[in-house]
Amino acid sequence: MLYAYLEKLQTESLDRKLAIEKEEAALRCKLKENQEFTRRLEEDNASSYELFTPRSAGLRNKEDLQKLKSERKLLTEQLDQKKAALDDSQKKLEEITQVIREAKSVLISKDDYEEMNQNRYRLILLETQENERQRISRELHDSTVQNLTGLVHKADLCSKLIDIDPIRCKLELSVMAKTLRDNINDIRAMIYDLRPMSFDDIGLEITIERAIDKIKNLSEKEIGFEVEGEPYEIKPVIGITILRIIQEACNNAVKYSEAASISVLMRYCQNEVLIVIEDDGQGFDVNRIDEKERTDNSGFGLSIMRERVYLLSGEIKIESEINKGTKITVIVPISNKGEEEG
Repeated sequence: MLYAYLEKLQTESLDRKLAIEKEEAALRCKLKENQEFTRRLEEDNASSYELFTPRSAGLRNKEDLQKLKSERKLLTEQLDQKKAALDDSQKKLEEITQVIREAKSVLISKDDYEEMNQNRYRLILLETQENERQRISRELHDSTVQNLTGLVHKADLCSKLIDIDPIRCKLELSVMAKTLRDNINDIRAMIYDLRPMSFDDIGLEITIERAIDKIKNLSEKEIGFEVEGEPYEIKPVIGITILRIIQEACNNAVKYSEAASISVLMRYCQNEVLIVIEDDGQGFDVNRIDEKERTDNSGFGLSIMRERVYLLSGEIKIESEINKGTKITVIVPISNKGEEEG
């Protein structure tokens, strides 16, 4: 009964946190749109464009700019309030989670413990899915939507310039064509990140190798990848999760550890896959790391890595010391080996 009540409180707290995160993300999108429209209106008021703009249109632009600036101030205040509410919600969620952890030390029945674990995994899955949706939403808004908004403004400009200044109109159309091509490439990259086509065509190992090469080229870090054991077929959802874990571990090492070199080992064992990611970076105090909030809404991090492993009924061990690098060991049980052979 006690655990059911605590789990209910935890679920309600998480729901509130996710709702506030959605509202915060919506406000952030509105603020960015406001900033983009403001920038483009200011460009429209530039002298090079005023030559073709009637005086009445220029006045309307100034009025619109004033409205946008007032709206921006209001949006900024609302965003600050949402951030404060999100911090408060996260603290309450952490407090409830800590109470549940401490309650685990009290003798409980097997049924209660299993029910508590099931509810925890449901919460983990819900939060992971929501963070993934938010990540995709931000990527679409920050790149694709912003570029398309710019194309709308350029199309409007071209309609005014086509008779007055055909040469400049052609130049603007050329820029629009390049922007469209960039948009197509960005969307293709996003689709590939969601489900790498090479995973189905050439297998997990080469897909991981290509992902590591991409990180290596962008970061100019030395990243080694080695496969041991005889590869065998595993379920796609397990393979994709292994890929995500390796990507996140390497990205963390590149962004935060100041590592010069990173090594990735993937070993096929009889009933499990072992992954070891090591770096020679600055390390951290493992005892101070807990499953806390991702204030940047990135959807990933050490806690997300743990959650992915736990959802596969796997094990993860993180070893690190200050100035002595970090070693992450993941064991994923494989239950589908040989299913296709039967």
